[in-house]
Amino acid sequence: FETDKPIREIRLTLDGDMERYVWFLNNKALSESDVIRIRAGEVVRFIMINRTMMHHPMHLHGHFFRVINGQGDHAPLKHTVDVEPMSTTVIEFKANELGDWFFHCHLLYHMKSGMARVIHYDGYQPGPDVAAVRSNLFKEFWYAWGEADVLSNMTEGSLTLADTRNIFEAQWEAGWQNVDETDWEGLFTYDRYLNRYSSIFAGADFIGEGDTTEESRGVLGFRYLLPLNLASLVWVDSDGGARVTLEKEFTLTPRLALIGEVEYDTHDMWEGKTGLSYTLFRNVSLLGQWHSEFGWGGGVQVRF
Repeated sequence: FETDKPIREIRLTLDGDMERYVWFLNNKALSESDVIRIRAGEVVRFIMINRTMMHHPMHLHGHFFRVINGQGDHAPLKHTVDVEPMSTTVIEFKANELGDWFFHCHLLYHMKSGMARVIHYDGYQPGPDVAAVRSNLFKEFWYAWGEADVLSNMTEGSLTLADTRNIFEAQWEAGWQNVDETDWEGLFTYDRYLNRYSSIFAGADFIGEGDTTEESRGVLGFRYLLPLNLASLVWVDSDGGARVTLEKEFTLTPRLALIGEVEYDTHDMWEGKTGLSYTLFRNVSLLGQWHSEFGWGGGVQVRF
């Protein structure tokens, strides 16, 4: 490009969470972001830093760009470039096509879940028909899912309603083996997702036997993903107690996994479980599990 053109450098980190299926630019989804503003006549340079373990083919509408690869005037001209995991790719283009242009990952579920931006030329005004629907592009979507384990000695599971940052969850655990009456616990939480490693939450915990609710507490805490993908949870409750939970899944084969969880609660002391899970279908697994209170059991897990 001409050397007398002003250069606008824009740094973009490619972020995401493969567990929650949320994807970001600069740690923000499209629904949380403003447009990327540029001016006609500039050379715009995007420095894209992939901080995930997935490839991201980044596509710019309305322009061709140079991929800066050390080849000078022979740099390839593209409209899509693959940004490899844990790598940095630099592109630049002439800002000479006035308008609003979409820039996004071409893995379409990454785009839909947030890895996109609108490139906006200063001074451009979209037509009234476009302006009337433009806000739909930044709309947030809610999703619901759940899972239920039904075993010979107990049942547990969860129901979740979430968008990009807000998570409402109801969890239950009930066991009837090795106890006089069915012991149960219900936990209802609201989480605020911060990043792929951490979230904070508040909620209510209910514990009982049979038809009787014996304890009810408010809880406040955080979740954090430790090294080796060890999921941790820490909370304090309204009765002055606390709980710490560690959970880990080891994938042994594409279908077979070893699962384990240990929990310490200042009211109820230690609790733990371990077992094997075998995936039969996408939504159904076989489970064999030992629980420190309810003993050995077997059954199925259903995901929906």
